[in-house]
Amino acid sequence: MMRAIIKLRKATLLIMTAMLINDEICAQTNSKYWKQYHSFIGFGVGPSQTKIINQTTDNTFQVEAGDNSSISFSFEAGYYFSKYIGVATGISFSPYKTALSLDNYANSFDTIDSEGEIYERRISGDQIKEIQKISFVEIPVLLCLNYPYSRIIGLYIQTGLNLSIPITSNYSSSGSFTYSGYYPEYNALLTDLPYEGFVSEVKSEAQGKLGIKRINPQAVAIGGFYFYPDKQVQISVGFLYKRMLTGISDSSNTESLQLSTNEGQIKSMMDGCSKVTTSSAGIMVSLRYFIK
Repeated sequence: MMRAIIKLRKATLLIMTAMLINDEICAQTNSKYWKQYHSFIGFGVGPSQTKIINQTTDNTFQVEAGDNSSISFSFEAGYYFSKYIGVATGISFSPYKTALSLDNYANSFDTIDSEGEIYERRISGDQIKEIQKISFVEIPVLLCLNYPYSRIIGLYIQTGLNLSIPITSNYSSSGSFTYSGYYPEYNALLTDLPYEGFVSEVKSEAQGKLGIKRINPQAVAIGGFYFYPDKQVQISVGFLYKRMLTGISDSSNTESLQLSTNEGQIKSMMDGCSKVTTSSAGIMVSLRYFIK
């Protein structure tokens, strides 16, 4: 009988202890630490691997393997309707870079020389390199989803759409070119006549601006984990992926690209592409401060 009473006392003590712990947890949950803060502002930064994808119907241009890393920045503001769901917007800055190579190039077109005679101008090139750089200002509209594990840590997903506006878009090219002229009336091929622009194996370099659309829709997704070092401060670390939903090139040229027509002049390979898009993958570290 005494043993039964002792066991009953122990069980009662355990139940009371569990109830006290549960009350304490509930008290913490309802305390100012667990107060629901809705509005926030934040800042994010992180490294990314970026690509400008130049697509051609015949895969003429081959993307070189290279380090195309960059740093992205973002400023945001948002509102949580509950601890699980919210929305956010803001502004971010993302630079993109890619390297293209073209081993061999050949093209021709009809034109008139300095004496008014019609001839076929022939151009060939090799070892052609191009670096493309584009920087976007992005305005996001994001849906924010949280899955709290406890009062201070949890998982999160942000997904939505960016409106990407180019602020810089440049390219630099180099290569070796040969220019010659074929005169069908005389069945003659003329080379190495500098006064007519017929030169051989000339090393050329050129720079210029890329034609990019003013506004480009971009899909974006970020996912990772968060924690609260303070009741109003949230730090998160996540994987970021972005990709353009449409082509970004403003060029409407669908004919064969005249990459170079004269010595010292090189157009961008982008002008001869059927579609140009961008993508970015990396890490984003964010800091949020909840206002109220």
